[in-house]
Amino acid sequence: MNEKATTVVKKRVLVSKEYKTICDFIDQFEGLAIDCEIALLQKFPSIESLTLKAILQVQVTTHIKALRWRHESRTLKYVDIYNKCSSNSKDSDILLKIAREHRIGPVTLCRYILKFKYEMKNKAEIAHLLKYPQLIEDQQLSANIIQCMCSDNQDGPLVDLKRRILGEEYEFKANEKTLKSGMHFHDENELRRLGYDKTPDLKMILPFLYRGEVINWIESKAGFGDIKSHRYYTQQQYQSYCNRFGPGIVIYWMGYQEETAALPDNDDGIIVLDDFPRLEDVELLDLSKPMQHLDNVDVC
Repeated sequence: MNEKATTVVKKRVLVSKEYKTICDFIDQFEGLAIDCEIALLQKFPSIESLTLKAILQVQVTTHIKALRWRHESRTLKYVDIYNKCSSNSKDSDILLKIAREHRIGPVTLCRYILKFKYEMKNKAEIAHLLKYPQLIEDQQLSANIIQCMCSDNQDGPLVDLKRRILGEEYEFKANEKTLKSGMHFHDENELRRLGYDKTPDLKMILPFLYRGEVINWIESKAGFGDIKSHRYYTQQQYQSYCNRFGPGIVIYWMGYQEETAALPDNDDGIIVLDDFPRLEDVELLDLSKPMQHLDNVDVC
């Protein structure tokens, strides 16, 4: 007898207690972020893997910013340790071991080492060597930096490329789902050609209704919507979208903190989702019918 395969739906929307438990686990983890990612997937199997990775990204970025001054002040110490170890060994994982022991991002450590060794004051020069480590004359240092970049899942040119591609992938996904839903819209590039500066990813040419609410725009975020991040984006982006275009939807594809959707900051017309609106919740407007209840809707 054949049994039907069941698809296990993992959580993307987390209550504050769950979110805090994950953040505490990350903060207390001793080791590299790439090791923490593996541990997270094992520790929280009921939560979507991309959600866990997105939370890890936010926590590590916050940690890097908070401790930047401390690690930068220890650059000479890190250089001394590296010089001592490299004089006794030809290993290519010396910097990686230093990063793990001192709880510093491998690529961050590489920046400090390069800045000190080559007396670089220009960030662009350091970024160039990180992007092309084969240009570093010291072959052992070059090998160590390559090893660090391959072992850092939160920082560096490879990670930047991955995040950019991921963001574009989910913007494309939002575009595709919007078209399949029968909606018509201007994308970000078209809006800029029309003279707009701050633009959402999608501006509806004709608004639609989501559970009875008028929607004028959609913003796609390939990340996790924790309360702090959402408030920042609201101040920097969403509020201006609401002021200019009216109510809209923000999609956090990696999920969000449940309380994020209920913040007072959203009262001016921000709806938070973790996926594209379901078709059964959407009503497309028919121009052949009266629209008395949409007198203030921007349809340009």
